[in-house]
Amino acid sequence: MSVEALGTVRALDAAVEQALTRAAIYRLLGRAFGYPTASVLEELARLSALVAEQPATAPAIRDPLARLAATAREVDPGALAAEYVFLFDRQVRCPPYEGAYGDAPQMAGKSAELADIAGFYTAFGLAPAATYPDMEDHIAAELEFMSALALKEAYAVAEGHTEGLAVTREAQVGFLTDHLGRWADTFAGEVRSATPVPYYAAAADVLTTWVRAEIEALGATPRRLTTRVDPGPLGDDTLTCPMAHEEPAPHADERSAARE
Repeated sequence: MSVEALGTVRALDAAVEQALTRAAIYRLLGRAFGYPTASVLEELARLSALVAEQPATAPAIRDPLARLAATAREVDPGALAAEYVFLFDRQVRCPPYEGAYGDAPQMAGKSAELADIAGFYTAFGLAPAATYPDMEDHIAAELEFMSALALKEAYAVAEGHTEGLAVTREAQVGFLTDHLGRWADTFAGEVRSATPVPYYAAAADVLTTWVRAEIEALGATPRRLTTRVDPGPLGDDTLTCPMAHEEPAPHADERSAARE
């Protein structure tokens, strides 16, 4: 093999590794904002620590990932589940839906927004699970979608599919510009302000750092949504998280104990 050919192979290997690392980070973030169970936290701690040590992982994200791994190992799953319900389900202190953020009530535009998100998913043969039919704009779903696109990018690079690579990369830029990149930062800030639990603070830090890095690296141009939409006449029930288990909301005393 010539020096030039060897250099090409190494460059391709590096590009594949980078795409796979990006897919892993998006996936672990999606898990971080899903319902916490002991198995989920165990997987999250393992994956976060592993990705933090990979050469392809950007230096800026390594420390936040390491902190997320540490907090996932240390937190009590039951206490974290109570905090999850408080933040994202019953009282919805931090709505985990894109449609909850913007400059004005979106009663007219909500359907169009969800249709656009669903269009991205459908174009790549993906969709939220049938058990969660109304969660297209949930933070976990959007992060999982970006993970899937990064995996498709890795495959396209490895197989030399130039056209497929261009399509996949264009979709990533478009989705960050039109959706995830617009509201992830604001959502992360809401989480940090609403909870003293180190796990969610660490997850919010990873989300902020990573999405900002991706926007810069991919050249996306999102118009950031910095305010919460007034839910209007539909009330808070429209934001109930379909990913939460059907468990009773914790009593105030139980929440206080969980935080200690």
